[in-house]
Amino acid sequence: MAKKKENTDNQDDRDVSVSQEKILDEELADNSDLIGRIKYNVNKQGWFSDLKICFCVLTRLPVYIGISPEDFSISNASRFFPIVGAFIGLLASVVLWIGSWFGFSPNLLALFALLTITLVTGALHEDGLADTFDGLGGGITRDQKLKIMRDSQIGSYGVMALLFSFGLRWAAYAEITELGFSIILSALIATAAGSRAALPVIMHLIPVAREDGLSASAGKPSLDRAITALLIGIGCLLFLLGFRVSIVALGMSILVASLFVYFVATRIGGQTGDVLGAAQQITEITILLAIIMVGME
Repeated sequence: MAKKKENTDNQDDRDVSVSQEKILDEELADNSDLIGRIKYNVNKQGWFSDLKICFCVLTRLPVYIGISPEDFSISNASRFFPIVGAFIGLLASVVLWIGSWFGFSPNLLALFALLTITLVTGALHEDGLADTFDGLGGGITRDQKLKIMRDSQIGSYGVMALLFSFGLRWAAYAEITELGFSIILSALIATAAGSRAALPVIMHLIPVAREDGLSASAGKPSLDRAITALLIGIGCLLFLLGFRVSIVALGMSILVASLFVYFVATRIGGQTGDVLGAAQQITEITILLAIIMVGME
């Protein structure tokens, strides 16, 4: 009887030992999986992946990201929004430069630049501008404004906003084009980069107005990502426009964009993807007006 009990105790000890080894193996496997997931998350969205994501989000260029949409973070990638903006401005400058070979007038060259930007971006920000003003002008309550902003149809307020946006940018491009190619090149790149640098900052500071939509799915950029985007945008302005123009452009754009976003946020309870698009357009126009006001040499 004692021998049987001893055997039973030994069996229990072996079972406990096996169980402990199994648990240890599972913990090691879990740790291995955790390390693997961490490595995967780090490797899958480095700076190059962030740049590709920004191109995919802000342009219609066929960029292969290599990861599925649910696996990448737009908010983390947003630090490179101004770099993509600079590339868009560069493309517009190249088209404008090629058009100058044929002796086209500044007005026509400015239209070519606008056409290039619109085609490359798929009118992403222009669509946001139109939807935002349709919602602000057509809705009375918060819910009505958001419902109108979501509607794909464009109303009279949106049409007028687009007319003024295109008209002001076209007139500004035409006037700056007369100053020489080097100046319009700097202006196109700087305004495209600087205006998109404001978006991560707005996304970080202003909460989303609704739980669905582009801005909500993009997420909230961390403070360091927002500051990185802002510094890149300011760097482009300083390098391309000079200190005097940059200071005026920064002051004006911060003031105008802040007032606009505050005005919209108090009426719809935050920001949306449409509001971000509208803010980009307004910021770009403000920087262009600052360039004309101060002048470049």
